[in-house]
Amino acid sequence: MSAKFPIRGLVVGLFAVFLLAGVSFAAINLATEENPLPEETPVSVVEKFYEYLSEAKIRGGSLLINEAYKLTGGADTRTDRALFLGIVNRYPPGFKADIVDSKIVDRHAVVTIVYRMPSSFGGAYDVRTRVHLNVDEVSNNWKLDFRGDTDDQDREAILKTAKSESWDTASGQPASGDGGGNAGGKSQ
Repeated sequence: MSAKFPIRGLVVGLFAVFLLAGVSFAAINLATEENPLPEETPVSVVEKFYEYLSEAKIRGGSLLINEAYKLTGGADTRTDRALFLGIVNRYPPGFKADIVDSKIVDRHAVVTIVYRMPSSFGGAYDVRTRVHLNVDEVSNNWKLDFRGDTDDQDREAILKTAKSESWDTASGQPASGDGGGNAGGKSQ
């Protein structure tokens, strides 16, 4: 009878260890399981954003602009309302964006849009760009990355390229400080 107790103790001990391990594993999986994606799709958020802006340009006022701002990351991307308003006020009246593609990867989405811009030479041309969205973990809503902080581009490389490609439109020469030398032999 004494031989049965050590075996019974061993079996009970192993059972307890496996039970504890199973409960721990389940708790870890529940804790690390991601929240479901928002019900509203990234495409509908982008459509709503540009509809608000287009309607605001037609009607005027700030209500629709404020609604569009709420669809952006706003404070998270360091875009204050004044900067946002300054940018969207430059949109032409009747501005309309068409959605041509969208892709969701984890909690990030990219929606490709096409819109028409008036040309300085008459007529208009199509502009194709990507709008990045991220899930706001607090509200579980898609938020537009209005400033492009999450577009996977190297900011330093963009600034360096922009400086090297900048031109003085008055003289038709490269702008000073572009690192491109002294074009045309003129002193700056």
